[in-house]
Amino acid sequence: MEVSLLRTINIFEGLSDEELEKIFKLGRIKLYPKDAMILEEGRLGGALHIIIKGKVKVTKKMEGATKDKLITAFGPQAIFGEMSLFDNLPYSANIIALEETRCMVIPKESFDKMLLQDLKLAYKILTQIITILSQRLRNTNEELVAITSWKDRIKQKQDKNT
Repeated sequence: MEVSLLRTINIFEGLSDEELEKIFKLGRIKLYPKDAMILEEGRLGGALHIIIKGKVKVTKKMEGATKDKLITAFGPQAIFGEMSLFDNLPYSANIIALEETRCMVIPKESFDKMLLQDLKLAYKILTQIITILSQRLRNTNEELVAITSWKDRIKQKQDKNT
């Protein structure tokens, strides 16, 4: 992978060639075959994954269910595993390759070292990660409101029928 490919990844928007080179040196490219479990819910985390090519699905274990719940899917430029960089907790979901998927993987130790060594670069990247997390939280809030409204409408119909 060339450094120029990083320019196409949204969390690296606005970075100089020198900054992109620093990021490039932090990571390694991993290729995952179709159906590979990339991250497993409950396992200790510790790396930021950036999809270069391919597509993954995010699933969550459901108590009492025989099948995991599909949460969402991500394609090129998406990041995952980012929460484990900050909270040091196990992964909160499974990430499974829907097709052959190539990711840049940046280990937590390398990421932390970069944050401490280059505050300007750290600010730029963290701002992008926070923006992505904020958008995901907004989407989750909207889904929660929709589910709650749907449940309320069902209850109202049931109350009318009793």
